Amino acid sequence: MRVRKIAAVMAAVSMLAAVSAQAAFAADSVTVTAEKVNAEAGAEFTLAVKLSGVPAAGVNAAEFELTYDASALTITGASAGDIVNSDASGKEGFDGVTVFDADFSEAGTVTVTYGVALDDSAYWVTKDGTFLTISGKVNDGTADGTYAVDVKAIDRETYEGSGTPNAEIFIGNMNSEGTITNYTVTAKAGAVVVGTTPSESETEATSETVKPSESGDILRGDADCNGVVNIVDVITMNKAIMGKENLSPQGLKNGDLNGDGKPTSEESLQIMKKIVGLIAEL
Repeated sequence: MRVRKIAAVMAAVSMLAAVSAQAAFAADSVTVTAEKVNAEAGAEFTLAVKLSGVPAAGVNAAEFELTYDASALTITGASAGDIVNSDASGKEGFDGVTVFDADFSEAGTVTVTYGVALDDSAYWVTKDGTFLTISGKVNDGTADGTYAVDVKAIDRETYEGSGTPNAEIFIGNMNSEGTITNYTVTAKAGAVVVGTTPSESETEATSETVKPSESGDILRGDADCNGVVNIVDVITMNKAIMGKENLSPQGLKNGDLNGDGKPTSEESLQIMKKIVGLIAEL
């Protein structure tokens, strides 16, 4: 099904574009937040997943998954939220494919994929609000407690045949000129609370930031200082090499593989080789 591959294909294109430093990594941060709701054992519930901080440039591709305890919860439905323009489906040039897909056929996981092939940003996500609503039931006999609904990267290879696990939640866009923009993503977990009422402090405690601040510890290859070595580091290195932006002091330490104190194309290539599994270490 084409729509389930759009975001993954764009991620692969992003990797190829990074080699020639044509991809863009935006400083804008989009937050994905799952709600925290209450329900009794045996009762039904609905839970919204919202986007906030959506940049003016908009979003036409997204890919992430929700995970939950299938021994406590059963998901019975998933649908696009009010910020997803369903009119994009079937428009000329989009081959009649539904733009939004949420697959909950595997217990414990809801895989969410969104992709709009239309150039007109009027059909994209351009505002904050509910991106997805899931419905379900608390299983009979479930004990009182808080059952997390986590927002995570989809469990797959970075691209087919890479052998490298995907570690990124992808939210971004590709414009009519083929320029790909990946937004920094912050994920906040939600939960279904059985028998108790969630407090504000509990809600905050479930939050997980995908892009942490610089720690001061050297992670070789982590040019953007987000705690993982991935394609964004190649993009960041290439921009520094071309003089489009400067690495942070920590980013320079992480990316300086040969010890000469400056970013080079050879170092960028080495990071790429590490990402795709051609070398084991940097």
